[in-house]
Amino acid sequence: MIPATAPHSVPIHADDGIRLATDHYRSSIREEPLGTVLIRTPYGRSQYTGQAGAWIRAGYDVVVQDVRGRYGSEGEWRPYVIEGRDGAETAEKLAALDLLRGPLILAGASYDAHCAVEAARVLELELERVPASTACQTSKVIPFAIVAMVPALGLHETARHPDGTPRLRDRIGWWHQHGFGSTSKEPLHPAELHYRTTQAKIRGRNLALHGLFRDDEYGPGASDTWRQLWDAPSLDLHALYSKLSTPLLMISGRDDFFAAEALALAQVWGSAVPGTVVQTLWGPWGHGLTRDLDDETTAALREQGGLMARIKDFLATANGNDPAPNADNGAGTAGLARPPVLHWQHHDLAGSWGWAPCTIDSLQHQ
Repeated sequence: MIPATAPHSVPIHADDGIRLATDHYRSSIREEPLGTVLIRTPYGRSQYTGQAGAWIRAGYDVVVQDVRGRYGSEGEWRPYVIEGRDGAETAEKLAALDLLRGPLILAGASYDAHCAVEAARVLELELERVPASTACQTSKVIPFAIVAMVPALGLHETARHPDGTPRLRDRIGWWHQHGFGSTSKEPLHPAELHYRTTQAKIRGRNLALHGLFRDDEYGPGASDTWRQLWDAPSLDLHALYSKLSTPLLMISGRDDFFAAEALALAQVWGSAVPGTVVQTLWGPWGHGLTRDLDDETTAALREQGGLMARIKDFLATANGNDPAPNADNGAGTAGLARPPVLHWQHHDLAGSWGWAPCTIDSLQHQ
C-alpha cells in the first residue's frame, strides 16, 4: 500500500481546458474508505501531507488540489472569483475517474473553506438545473458534508470588519504574500507591514487603493485587483446558502478575526431547509486554530481526541448515526444527540478542559 506521503497525481482539467494540479492520497488504513475528502487551496498542495495524513488515519481518501493559477495549476489566479465552479467540476471529474470512494466531504480552513462552501453551493444548486436531456452526461455529484474551519468567505468579508471598517494590516499582509502570482512570497517584515499600514491610515483612501500594490512590483493588474477588493459588495449569505441542505460543521474561535462572519454562516446555512444538520465547534483559538493554544490546553484537547474526534462525530451525525449513544462524548451528554454548538473551555469547578454545549448567541469573539 502506498504511504500517505506519496500521493498519485491525477489529471484534472476544468471544462475550459485549464489543468488543475491534483494529488490523490489513497487510504492505507481501510480497504474501503469512509469517504473522500476534497481540499482545494492556494497555498501549495505539497504543504498538505500532514493534513492529508490526519484524514487518512481517520479512514478517508484525500484529494488536494492547487486552485486555478496557483503553484502547479494553470490559469489566472483571481481570489474569490471561480472557486465554486472549479470545485464542482473537480468533483465531477473525480467521479468520472472512479476516484470518489465513498461519500464526498468538502473540507478546508480559511480560503480553503471558501473553496469548500462554494463548491457545495454550485454542486447542490446549480447542477440541479441541468436539463433532463443532458442528465446522462452529468454524474450529479452531491457532497455528503462540509467541514469549514475559520472560513474566509469573500472579498468584502475579509477586507472589512462587520462594522465596515477596513482590516488594513491583515489584508496588506495577506495580499502581499498570497494575492498575486502563482506562488506565495515571503511575508512582509513586521516593521515594513507596520509602516505600510500606518501610511495607509495616515494618507487615507487614495494611498490604500492606489499606492500599496503597484503593477511594476506585483505584476500586471495588481493595482486594479487591490482596488476591486475594497470596492467589492458584501455577500448576501441568506441568498447564497440558506437553501442548501448539505450538512455543515463550522469550526471557529474567540480570537479568529473572521469569527463574526463564521457565526453568520452557521446561522444562515440551510435555514430555509428544515432538518439541515449544522454544527459549530468553538474554542479559545484564533485563525491558526489549535496552533494558537498553549501547551496545557493543547495536551488537554489531544487527550480527548483533538478536533478530529469531534469532526468524526459530526460526520456520523450527518450519516444519521448517533456518534456515541452509550458513552460520554466529551460534552457531558452521554446517551444524548450531539449538541449543535460545542464550546471548548476550561471548567473552573472541575479544574479541567472540556467540551460544553452552548448557543451561538452566547459565544464571545473579538
